[in-house]
Amino acid sequence: MELRPLGGSGLAVTPLGLGTRGHRAGLRDTEPADAERAIYAAIDAGCGLIECGPRWGESERLVGAAVRDLRARDRVVVATRLPAAGPRPPAAAAIVAAVDASLRATRLEVLPLCWLDGWRDAWLDASPWPEVAGTMAAVVRAGKVLTWGLGIDDPAQAGRGVVEVDVTAVGVRWSLLDRAAAAVIAAAATAGRAVIARAPLAEGALIGHLDPAARYRADDERAAWAPGRVAALAPTLARLAALARTTPPGAAVTDAGRAILDGLRRHPEVVHATVGELAVAAALAAPVTAAVIGVRRAAQVATWWPRPPAPVPAAIAARLPDAVADATWPVGSDDAT
Repeated sequence: MELRPLGGSGLAVTPLGLGTRGHRAGLRDTEPADAERAIYAAIDAGCGLIECGPRWGESERLVGAAVRDLRARDRVVVATRLPAAGPRPPAAAAIVAAVDASLRATRLEVLPLCWLDGWRDAWLDASPWPEVAGTMAAVVRAGKVLTWGLGIDDPAQAGRGVVEVDVTAVGVRWSLLDRAAAAVIAAAATAGRAVIARAPLAEGALIGHLDPAARYRADDERAAWAPGRVAALAPTLARLAALARTTPPGAAVTDAGRAILDGLRRHPEVVHATVGELAVAAALAAPVTAAVIGVRRAAQVATWWPRPPAPVPAAIAARLPDAVADATWPVGSDDAT
């Protein structure tokens, strides 16, 4: 399994990481026991980066248990996402409390990577910021955290942070359908930060199992998707089908999608079996260090680990912007994988 440096932290991660937001009861298409098995299977298959967080049910406990049971502390970077604070930076005491809570939940001796989520550049000018920055450094000196990263919701509010804050990684949404973070990714890479792509499958839209009649939980981002957004996805998936070996079911759910499929001619340089694999490969293009995907079934692990999807051929990459032009959107939540 390929390993890539996590900035200047001394840690290394695999190109594909596992996100565990969906590994909890009550979510659509999630069977908790199988989701838990998927964590173990991913580690066994070589996954070296797993994201968890206190907002995601028991994800911290599940990930910590798997890492301990498989004696994988030295080969898996557990990245826990501290709760986002809002317009002002979190209180220093809240950071210490959150770190201690995550240590208890994971039962790990140290947290390899902590995300300071919901970053806004305005925090740098807030009066509590020096104390917050000092507290982040203090928990590292105390041996509770190995390194810090910035979790970014709005790339337009993060240009300073990725350069000025002492972190080794930056986490941003980045997919074929959401390219709003291009400038932030470039700045982070120039500053020597590792870039972790979140939601490379655009909340599952690029998997291609699109059902316009589906009903989602209120806390699921897809519940708020406008009808026009869903309608645009079918023809986009149909155009992407020409760049993969198989056609996703969602490409045929509208007349517009079916019309494109009627004249489908696959590109001669296709290398990816599915649109999902193509999308993840595109998200992994430099300067991205790793992408995090939410695999919730043990049977799906072998698709992604131990080897990530092959790089996108140049001729295919040149076709991608036109294929997704009608469906690109900044989706606004930082939780999806």
